[in-house]
Amino acid sequence: MSDTSVEVFIVDDEPEVLEGLVWLLDSVKIRARTFTSPQAFVDAARQAEGPLCAVLDLRMPEMSGLELQKRLVDEALDIPLFFLSAHGDIPAAVNAMQLGAADFLQKPFKPQDFLDAVNKVMRIARERHARRLQQAAWQQRIGKLSAREIEILDAIKEGLTSKEIARRYGISPKTVDVHRANVLRKMDVSTTSELQRLIARHDAAGGERSPAS
Repeated sequence: MSDTSVEVFIVDDEPEVLEGLVWLLDSVKIRARTFTSPQAFVDAARQAEGPLCAVLDLRMPEMSGLELQKRLVDEALDIPLFFLSAHGDIPAAVNAMQLGAADFLQKPFKPQDFLDAVNKVMRIARERHARRLQQAAWQQRIGKLSAREIEILDAIKEGLTSKEIARRYGISPKTVDVHRANVLRKMDVSTTSELQRLIARHDAAGGERSPAS
């Protein structure tokens, strides 16, 4: 199953290999960008805004696939990837997987195995990108809250009533209700239960806690 919203970058120093892989992906309606230079790939990856995954050759003259993978990790470029290699050995596979590679295919490989691996990293890229968007939206909303409103948000998360929140912070329940209304408005929800569901989705996605937590 193709997903044109996910970019597939392929890095290999052999143009004929790239041509064959692009043809294979094109046959199932998956579009890809190819690079014979690891540095050109890194430059393009830095500029990518949407979900991105990669296929890396292990042995390349300019920079090995493992070195390229380490470069991505060092630059915090969160790109799901897998390796292709005609010289795949156990130590290389172990190193790749320890650094987060999703798979390791040794040439020659079956076309379906390659397509399965591509679909796997595309799915991971899509999921990670969705989490990043959710986190960005959450941080944008949190950024609108005052320090007191963040405290109220955390108290709502705990399920405290307005009277309980008032006692905790030494303010009146009426003042709490004013802050609660502001929190709901700034978090772009209508009710406290809706806010709690939003918080639960954020936590389930592994999101960062609010600054007051």
